[in-house]
Amino acid sequence: MSLFTDDSALIPDPYMRRAYLLAENGRGRTSPNPLVGCVIVRDGAVVGEGFHAQAGGDHAEVVALKAAGGAASGATAYVTLEPCTHFGKTPPCAPALIRAGVREVVVGMRDPNTEVSGKGAEVLAAAGVAVRFFDDPSPFERQNEAWLHRLHTGRPFLTVKCALSLDGKPSVRIGRRTRITGEGGSSVTMRRRARAPAVAVGAATAEVDDPALTYRGPDGTSGARQPLRMILARTSVPRPTLAMLRDGLGPVTLVVSDRADDSALDAFRNAGGTVVSYTYADGLEGALRAVASAGVDDVLVEAGPGLLTALHTAGLVDRFVTVTAGGFAGNAAPPVYLGPPDLRGNDLAHPYRAEECLTVQGDVAVVWVPRPLD
Repeated sequence: MSLFTDDSALIPDPYMRRAYLLAENGRGRTSPNPLVGCVIVRDGAVVGEGFHAQAGGDHAEVVALKAAGGAASGATAYVTLEPCTHFGKTPPCAPALIRAGVREVVVGMRDPNTEVSGKGAEVLAAAGVAVRFFDDPSPFERQNEAWLHRLHTGRPFLTVKCALSLDGKPSVRIGRRTRITGEGGSSVTMRRRARAPAVAVGAATAEVDDPALTYRGPDGTSGARQPLRMILARTSVPRPTLAMLRDGLGPVTLVVSDRADDSALDAFRNAGGTVVSYTYADGLEGALRAVASAGVDDVLVEAGPGLLTALHTAGLVDRFVTVTAGGFAGNAAPPVYLGPPDLRGNDLAHPYRAEECLTVQGDVAVVWVPRPLD
C-alpha cells in the first residue's frame, strides 16, 4: 500500500478501479481478513456495489448482491480478490454469485489462501460462469500486502515510523518527551493511524512519553474508529496509570514474554489492559507471531531507539517512514539507532531504498522499503 500516492490510478478498467476504491473503505477494520471491493455491472450500468467493512461482517460480494437484487442476473461482477468457497464466520461468496445468476466475474488477484486459491474460479466456471483474471494483479497485491505478508510469514506487516531532527535525532534529551516535527509530521502520523488496525510502541516509550496513540482529526477531536493500541515488551510491564489505560478510547494490549512479573501483569489487567504472552526464548519474532495470532496483520510501530534497533537488526522492518523537521537537536541528543553500522566493505550499505517522498507543511516524509537481497 502506497502511503502518499494513489495506486488505483494504475488500474485502467473503471469498474475494477471502483472496486479497488470501495475496498479501501474497510482499511483498518477487516484484519485478519483481506480488503475486498465488488462492483456489479449490467448493460453498462452499475447496479450494485459493496465492500468488506469489518471482520465477521458480510463479504463484499454479498453486500453488492444485496444492493443489486434481481438486477444481478446476467450481470458482470468485478471483485478485487478471488471469491471464497469455504465457510468461515460468513457463508462463501462464489455460490452466492452463482445463485444470483451472475454471468461473468472479473477478478483482480488470485487468493493465495490454501483454503481458497483457485477454488473460487473453479466453482464459478463449473457452474457456467465466465471467469476472467485481471491482467495486472500488482495494485491489488499492494492493497493487501499486510494480509499477504501474514499468510506467508506468520507475522504482521510492520511500518516503522520515526520523527527526526535535521541531524537525525529523535529527541533533544534522553528520557525527555520531545516534540520534533510540526503540524506536517503530525498529519502524517494521524493519516497512518487512521488506516492502521494497530499502533505499537516499546515499553520504554510507553513509560517516558506516555502517548495516547489515538487517531485525532484535523480539529483535534478523537476519531470514531481507533486503532488497537499495543505495547511491545520482553519482561517490563508498564505502570497501570498510563494515560491510554484511562482515556476510554479503545483497547490496550501488552505483548510481553512469559517471564513478566505476575503481580505487575495483574495490575495492568485490573487497569483495563489485556495481555498477550509469548515465549521469552522466541524473542521479538515470537512477540510478532503472537500479535498475528491475535488477529492483527498490519501494525504501525512508532519506535524509539531500542525498538527500532531490535527490529532493524532482526530484519523485521517491512516499511520505514521518516518524518524530518527543519531544526537541529544538538550533540547532547540521543541517537535514533543503537546498533552496529550497515556496512559493505568500508562503505555504508543501503538496505533500504526511498520509495515515496512528500513535503507536508514544512516537514518532509520519506517512505523507505527494504531492498531485495542480492
